[in-house]
Amino acid sequence: MDNRGPKNFVHPQGLPRNNTASNNNDMRQRFLADQQLYAALGGYLPPGQPPPAGLARAAAVVPVAYQHPQQGAGASIPDYTFDANPPPGYGGTPAMGWGGQALQGGSGYRVPWFGRNRVKNPRPKGQGKEEARGRAWDNSYTAPAPAATAFARAPEDAMSVEELVVYIQKLPKRDALPDKVIRALFHLDSRAVALLLKDLSRVGLDKRAVELFDYLRSLGDRHVLRGLCDVYTYTAMISLCIYQQDVDRAMELVEDMRQRNIERNVHTYTALMNVCIKCGKLALALDIYNSMRNVNCVPNVVTYNTLIDVYGKLGQWEKAVHVIDSMKREGVEPVLRTYNTLIIACNMCNQPREALAVYHRLLSDGFAPNSTTYNALISAYGKVAQLDRALDIYQEMLRQNMDRSVITYSSLISACEKAGQWETALKIFSEMQQDGCAPNTVTYNSLITACAQGGQWEKAHEVFEQMTTGGCTPDVVTYTALISAFERGGQWQKALQAFHKMCVQGCKPDAIVYNAIIDTLWETGVVWAQSKALQLFVSALQQGQFRQEPIVRKAGRVQLNLHAMTAGVAMLSLYCWLQDIKRVVVEKGRDQLPALMAIVTDVGKVSKEQGNCIVKEAVAAMMNFWEAPFRPVQDPMYAAVLEAPGPQLADWVVSEAFTAQIASLFPIADPSKFGDDATSAREEQVLQDCSEAFAAVQHFETTHGLILPNMSPAYIQQRPTLISRLLEISHKLGMRDEVVHDAVLLMDRTASQAKQVPEDVLPLVGVAALVISSKQGESSDNLPTNLNIEHVTECPATAVAKMEWNIRGLLSDDTAAISTMRCLKIYLERLGFRFLDKQGVYGMAGFAIMMAVESLYDLSLLNCRPSVVAAALLYAERRLRGAVPFWPSVLAKMTHYEDMATPELTVAVRIAQKLSRKHVYAQIYKTQLVALSGLATPGSGNTELLQPLQAEWHSGYDMHAASAAAAVTNMGPAAVGGEQPQGLAVIEHLVPRASHPNGSPLEEAADSLASLTQAMQVLSTGAAPAKPVVSANGGPDSPVAMVVKAQGFGSPAAGVPSSPSAGQPSGLAVGTTSWGLGLGVMPTEDGSMKPSDQA
Repeated sequence: MDNRGPKNFVHPQGLPRNNTASNNNDMRQRFLADQQLYAALGGYLPPGQPPPAGLARAAAVVPVAYQHPQQGAGASIPDYTFDANPPPGYGGTPAMGWGGQALQGGSGYRVPWFGRNRVKNPRPKGQGKEEARGRAWDNSYTAPAPAATAFARAPEDAMSVEELVVYIQKLPKRDALPDKVIRALFHLDSRAVALLLKDLSRVGLDKRAVELFDYLRSLGDRHVLRGLCDVYTYTAMISLCIYQQDVDRAMELVEDMRQRNIERNVHTYTALMNVCIKCGKLALALDIYNSMRNVNCVPNVVTYNTLIDVYGKLGQWEKAVHVIDSMKREGVEPVLRTYNTLIIACNMCNQPREALAVYHRLLSDGFAPNSTTYNALISAYGKVAQLDRALDIYQEMLRQNMDRSVITYSSLISACEKAGQWETALKIFSEMQQDGCAPNTVTYNSLITACAQGGQWEKAHEVFEQMTTGGCTPDVVTYTALISAFERGGQWQKALQAFHKMCVQGCKPDAIVYNAIIDTLWETGVVWAQSKALQLFVSALQQGQFRQEPIVRKAGRVQLNLHAMTAGVAMLSLYCWLQDIKRVVVEKGRDQLPALMAIVTDVGKVSKEQGNCIVKEAVAAMMNFWEAPFRPVQDPMYAAVLEAPGPQLADWVVSEAFTAQIASLFPIADPSKFGDDATSAREEQVLQDCSEAFAAVQHFETTHGLILPNMSPAYIQQRPTLISRLLEISHKLGMRDEVVHDAVLLMDRTASQAKQVPEDVLPLVGVAALVISSKQGESSDNLPTNLNIEHVTECPATAVAKMEWNIRGLLSDDTAAISTMRCLKIYLERLGFRFLDKQGVYGMAGFAIMMAVESLYDLSLLNCRPSVVAAALLYAERRLRGAVPFWPSVLAKMTHYEDMATPELTVAVRIAQKLSRKHVYAQIYKTQLVALSGLATPGSGNTELLQPLQAEWHSGYDMHAASAAAAVTNMGPAAVGGEQPQGLAVIEHLVPRASHPNGSPLEEAADSLASLTQAMQVLSTGAAPAKPVVSANGGPDSPVAMVVKAQGFGSPAAGVPSSPSAGQPSGLAVGTTSWGLGLGVMPTEDGSMKPSDQA
């Protein structure tokens, strides 16, 4: 899931970046106090002489976010007005500075400018408040004679900063600044003009501020107003570039200051660094800091705080930690805000333990934490998964009655998210609302992510709806989290709807969103969802969200880098890249490829992003399975690289083997068949049908089982021969392959109940089980006649019927049997394999079906449920072929086999992987798929999706049409090498022949699932499992109905003796008139059988 940081930078003291109103109001108060005091006293302030009370109080205003280190958050901030009360620092109360500490020294109160005193000369004694107010605007600067200017300095032209802002606000936007504004400037000094520029920006008149300052800059050097362009106004204009995010103008202003010999002080450099940070130019911010040091400009505490912020955003937390040591060496004492900024920087670098170490250092240096400190601590504890400690910090804030801002609650909800406590996150969110704190986008994002990680997609959707109805606009992070929630809940259609809603809203998706939605669709394994994933990937390529190196002939190596990509994006990148290579070869010739081409799957330690191990394994597996020319090589730069020479690659991409590989790994259905409405309807129907079918599977597995110790040694010894014979008989009778698999399972059930069965009776037991399974799993039109059964099996029809009756009696008429093959086909149906072409069907299902046949002979798998064995077989063969996803998400949701790590799954997967490595099956699979590729029609598949990329790639490409392949001969061990599996003799009947592709058993198996969309309803109650009832709305031959019939709930066919009545003993022979007497067997008291004396 996604590791995004908050969209808006959070101020180290808890103020959001956009909190300009309070910041500018504070700055205005400070400017006014500074201006009035300086003008009233003629620029002099004697040491030890306090200024008039009202003016000093106005100058002592601190930011709204200021926290007293001893009083902590919640300390009341007095209403700073012009009155006669003495300010802090007089009458025994120490004055607190902007950094949060007491101002040292009692020689006199000084007026700050960005933390630095600008009044250097003593003020004449004896001036009171009234005198100071009367000279408020005089002697701000030395003005030349009025004759030197175009405007006279008349008293009636004077306007305050507030009046000027109101006046300019009322001006038409297109009008230039009138002379009245210019005349008013004669009554202001540079600091008042700086305040005016900031206030104009605060009310949204940034262009007016730029216009006014540029007018002043355009004046000649001898103009009286040219003196207003000094370090104060230049620094103010540089600061305004933060909100305009215009680093180029900020750099231009600094250069202008250099050319005009205007002092560039520490505040100028610090403001310029902040502009660079806001614009994302972090390296430039460091260069500016170094330039400041080179001109011997000593940084102050604000500069160092800014430097720590830069290091934090650059990920250089070690350097950020060392800044405090540098400060102390240079005599600059850190303040509380310094430590808070450092804690936040460590959190930003994912170094929560370092952040906690800084907190302990803060305490040892005598500082008391404030709400900003606690907010950062909550974040740090959340990152180390110590939610209990984070909650303790929150309780401490409640006890101290500290202000709890949106940052507090967002950090706490984020901590709950990282701890996987979505319920706690919802409780904190409820407390936040009760506290009257309005959540912001970051809060909602954390809450949606918490619900997503808890698998609560419904809750995540509810939070999203509350967010939109509450007037909070979702951003790209919100939709990423929501898509992730839907993905975890298996709701890929809702994820796609969220993506479309995002686009309609005008929120432009970025690479992270495309990664999320594409991976969500691809991981489903559903063919139409993967088709949509390909469409979105092509769109992302067109928008430049993903990049691929163009295929051009050059001396060096052309490579595709899949490192750190999600599995879905990596597979589609590889798919498009290989198709692009083929296009170049077809259009321009094989000699147009580069000499070497490579696939990078793991960059190694040179990248901070961890590689995707699934992608690394899958790409290596697919290239090895298909004997592609890509081979692993040792690379000096990367950890995992597959490389292929250009000429060999050119031969391979135009071969039928390449077409077969694409069909097997990327079974993407033709998107022209799947409109949005059709896809939604089809997905809904397939989901319902397969869910009902799997519910019947679970019911069978819950209520049935085998007793392996009861199976006789004779049966176990003959079992492989019996299975091979049943497979052969079913093929001759034209039965579906799942029917014979059900018959084998029914035969196993019989053997585990009968305990002892004579060896000469076992073949008849197998035939009877096959007949029962055909009546439960075949359509009525496809049932074999007694004559056919007798002819193929060489067993008398009456003997088969008698043994069928005995089996029903032994199993109390419960002849249910849902085999691994039937479960496997439910899985394949859920993935939509029927909607592929013939080659796609075989590419997805062929190998798995062959393994299902071979699994019949493995006794170890009898101890696992059929649905588990089917899941293990599908997982193992897809992993061997490198088909991603190895275990599709829709199957994980339907079966709840989520992690493939339960003991039963572990056993089944280990055996399945052993079966999949039998070389003969891989050879059969590849040969048959290559043969089918020769029958594919030109232009089949999804190459039309790639046509929009012709601008980036090459136009005029049609998929290469391979020539028809010769018929595949019967394959044995000598033909393919390796050991001969026990099921090889019958695999031929399950594999489509190139010479006879129509009517092959595999094709029929695919066709047999066509009626699944018309499945019958399987009704269940909340009580003990009951026999499902087949709805009259469906046909008796639908696969779901056949699954129900396979459980033994169907009625026996006509002509078959009914099962024993209640109270009769059950067995393969019952009483003296048992059908079994005619078969030469009769039951014993323990349920076993022995030869009959009357036989």
